[in-house]
Amino acid sequence: MSSSTPDGGSSAPGTGSRRSPSPAPGTDYAARPAPGTFDEFIAQVDATADAGGSVIVDADLYEEIFARLPVGVGARDAFIAALKRPAAPLPRDEACPICLASCAAIETEEEYALASESYFGDTDALGLRALPCPAQHVLCARCAREWLTRNNSCPMCRAVLDPEAPAAPGATNNTIERQRHSEQMLALFQGLFGPRRQPTPPRDDSGRESFAGMYS
Repeated sequence: MSSSTPDGGSSAPGTGSRRSPSPAPGTDYAARPAPGTFDEFIAQVDATADAGGSVIVDADLYEEIFARLPVGVGARDAFIAALKRPAAPLPRDEACPICLASCAAIETEEEYALASESYFGDTDALGLRALPCPAQHVLCARCAREWLTRNNSCPMCRAVLDPEAPAAPGATNNTIERQRHSEQMLALFQGLFGPRRQPTPPRDDSGRESFAGMYS
């Protein structure tokens, strides 16, 4: 039996191979190939983070990625579960800084899910959560859980969030090192969970030149 990937692709049983999905019909956009190792994945994240892209990763590589991450540096489960929703409405153009999804769309998703009698998903993963940092930065509930499980800091201002979280073995008090780790993790999460953007097609000015020639 083949295993499904987060992108809808599959890997042949027993081969360990990773396949990238085919580009959408009618477009010139070719999906980036899936990384085969952790090092290749990190290289892709570094190469695409500035462009706002995302990386194709299958379930096996997800396990390898997160197995390599530091253990025990996140907030406590009870702290994460106790995060509250924003007290005030957010601007319509506000977005989760990790997945870049519109906060308005996230709140609408929560409203529809809670109003539906057929919704059996995890309600703790719905809506928005305000972080207890000085600026009260807001993440979607899913990203807040994933981020704080591995980072005890705000991804935006780097403020330490859970004062009772246990320190990881060999943890450093170096502020610069902690900030560097947070920045790397934010690039990693945006590469994993951020939207994939198609490149802007080259501009065709041939029609404009012909039009301008009529008046020359």
